[in-house]
Amino acid sequence: MSKISSGTIPGALGIRLEEELPYSVLRKIGNLEIRHYPPFTLARVEQTGSFEETRDSGFRLLADFIFGENSETKKTSMTTPVFQDRTSDGWVMSFYMPPESAAMLPKNPEVWIEDMPDKTVAVHRYSGNNDMEKMEAAKALLLEEIRVAGLRGVSHVWWAQYDQPFALPVMKRNEVLVKIESIS
Repeated sequence: MSKISSGTIPGALGIRLEEELPYSVLRKIGNLEIRHYPPFTLARVEQTGSFEETRDSGFRLLADFIFGENSETKKTSMTTPVFQDRTSDGWVMSFYMPPESAAMLPKNPEVWIEDMPDKTVAVHRYSGNNDMEKMEAAKALLLEEIRVAGLRGVSHVWWAQYDQPFALPVMKRNEVLVKIESIS
């Protein structure tokens, strides 16, 4: 029996069939969601340039890796979310690697694997097509929400996208996250 791809009608409607990075919700404070992520593995690529300049090329490098350009010459399924971290001169894009795929090594030296420690984060969710204006607005809301909630961010912010580009904008799930001090 074949698995339905989210590249079909379900994906356009924001129905996600891909494996998602596991987390547990610790608390909700207004529009904020406080989550705990256990340790996980990412496939990552860093590129110089603007978000718009690096978005497609970064995605292609990571997609090539999971679709067979790896030490096992093995194809693995897409996962969600796709993370984007700003650097001083560009962006790092990351795909979550589920445990059964985490041992694959990239053939392309531009792609690397990184094990991430567990973390507690504050998350602000928003919808629509991501561009820098929308991402910066979501970041400002997140930082204000954590300030009002009496929390303290202890990292830079990063963004997560859960849907394919052709999904209806109103159905798209996007998030902005920041690591916070552990809460009791």
